[in-house]
Amino acid sequence: FLMKYGITKKQLKLLNFIEEYTNKNIISPSYDEMMVGLNLNSKSTISAKLKELEIRGWIQKMNGKNRSIRVID
Repeated sequence: FLMKYGITKKQLKLLNFIEEYTNKNIISPSYDEMMVGLNLNSKSTISAKLKELEIRGWIQKMNGKNRSIRVID
């Protein structure tokens, strides 16, 4: 089901975390907050997953800006 929509379970988990965090806090989470929230040990893992989500059109990031991730509806 998920791959039909171009997203893996782990990507969906990150996408949901970003959306919930942003709805609650108005700004998007930092890499550190995403690591803690998803129980991951590496910023590079977060970075790779964000890049995949951006390529597939699920999120939009503003280059050079912190906390600038926007989930695309």
